[in-house]
Amino acid sequence: MHNEMPGRPGIIMSATFVRHLLDRLSASPVRLRAMLSRLPEASLRAVPPGGGFAPIEDAWHLRDIEAEGHFLRIRRILAEEHPTLASIDGERLARERRYLERELGTALDEFAQYREASVGLLGPLAEDAWLRTAIFEDRTLNLRELATAMAEHDESHFVTLNAQLGGARKLEGEPHETVPVSHSAASAAATVSR
Repeated sequence: MHNEMPGRPGIIMSATFVRHLLDRLSASPVRLRAMLSRLPEASLRAVPPGGGFAPIEDAWHLRDIEAEGHFLRIRRILAEEHPTLASIDGERLARERRYLERELGTALDEFAQYREASVGLLGPLAEDAWLRTAIFEDRTLNLRELATAMAEHDESHFVTLNAQLGGARKLEGEPHETVPVSHSAASAAATVSR
């Protein structure tokens, strides 16, 4: 199964692409748990000197964006015709919800649960369902672009965490290849956490 996507010459939607994308999305909670579960408390809650999230804040950010952003966006795209999707201010949530004071285990468990639910919605989709669209941050985004942006958003956090935690060590389970990203999916990845 593969066809060129309408309006996206040269971008092929194949069963292999979908499987690889879903595998990347499914692996993120496992990768996050492997990175953070053995960190000492001081490292887990250490805010980088130049700013940004402490590792515990990354975990809660990924949990909240999955639960209140990605999962709900996927459901709405599948249930509604061209819905307008809300942005989420991740930095505001971190401050208001006091991520630094929260427990890691809950963030990891709930990120895994919501991600499994998101992948469960995406897994059985027919090829044409991936082309369903929504408005997000004043532009049209299809479900394929949203799912790809989710994987890129996860990866951006893993890259940052890896650099924060001593960049030399290889992330357990890090993929050796990436899913091809369209220009629109790449730009969506920059805003998907909003």
